[in-house]
Amino acid sequence: MNLNHLDLQVSNVPEVAAFFERHFDFQIQSNRTSAAIVILSDRAGFTLVLQRLKDASQGYPNGFHIGFLVEDVALLHEKRARLLESGIEAGQIIENNRGVMFYFTSPGSFLIEVGCRAPRRVASLRE
Repeated sequence: MNLNHLDLQVSNVPEVAAFFERHFDFQIQSNRTSAAIVILSDRAGFTLVLQRLKDASQGYPNGFHIGFLVEDVALLHEKRARLLESGIEAGQIIENNRGVMFYFTSPGSFLIEVGCRAPRRVASLRE
């Protein structure tokens, strides 16, 4: 079974769609000017749906976030630098046993993680 799509409820659909287009290479597959719904896809076949938030008092639960992986730490640093240059407040880079990552709040007010996984350790063979 494969994950089909993720549907995010946001207050400004066109703004958030443009953000994903600009910073994460998503492509809009529907009417880009719709204030109600925009469907985007990435180059790997994943679909992201953005719908207008109907009740502004409902937000995402604490800790809710979406995560993106980059291939190496240099790309992670480049992504963070580009976000900072565009005026987005990206958090500090964190390194732990899961890898290297940073977080920031997107337009639409949800948390995004950009990370690079830690290299897998190869067990040594004993003779």
